[in-house]
Amino acid sequence: MVPSAEGFHIKYTALRITRVVATLAFVVSAAATASAQEPAGLALAPVPNTVLASDDFNRAELGPNWVTVGGGDLYLNNGQISGVGTPSVPLSFAYWAEPSPSATQEVSANVRWSGQNPAHSAAAVVLRANPSRIPAAGASGVQFWFVDNLMGIMYEDPDVPLKFRPALGTESYVPTAKFPENAQITLRAVGTTYTAYVNGTQVLQGTVPESVVPLSQRTMGVQIQDDSMVADGGEPPADFDDWVARYAA
Repeated sequence: MVPSAEGFHIKYTALRITRVVATLAFVVSAAATASAQEPAGLALAPVPNTVLASDDFNRAELGPNWVTVGGGDLYLNNGQISGVGTPSVPLSFAYWAEPSPSATQEVSANVRWSGQNPAHSAAAVVLRANPSRIPAAGASGVQFWFVDNLMGIMYEDPDVPLKFRPALGTESYVPTAKFPENAQITLRAVGTTYTAYVNGTQVLQGTVPESVVPLSQRTMGVQIQDDSMVADGGEPPADFDDWVARYAA
């Protein structure tokens, strides 16, 4: 016998309710099981999203908020921070005078090529520095550096032939297409892991031992080096604009 439409509707509705209750019970049970299996103390990595400082460089002088260190003094030119005219070595740095309150740090800046195609003159964003320890290995910080066709994550070490070491897990020189004009480059430090981004896309990641670059090093800044005045040094380096330093609160 075919049931009436009303009777069929009542039975069908009851069946649906039974299935929904069973599904909910399964979901709750699965969630409880997953929670029970989750390792104790597991936590998300801290995110450096609190702004420590930012600078658009739209003035005449770098000013007292910055400390210049190294072979030459970085300076402002046409609303950008520049290292054109600084020596090839020692490298030239500008550090924000206020250190980060957190070991978890992030530094960004926008690339201004200014018509140049530097094959050797490198520019970099820098974090985890302790300028007072320079020239000790790792004291000048970890750098995300680039020229027109190469990039890398590195720290200075005066005791090795190249005078720098790449982050573990990365090569000394990583081929790349030339970054777009005004590209934002970023270096993030979480624990001993360093991650580099171009316009928000991860391009490199490596580690640096805490014994070389302590997590207690809290200074961020930039590095710009001009090789154009030495033989076969190529063109002058890129400039930077719109620098930002962040930390995990």
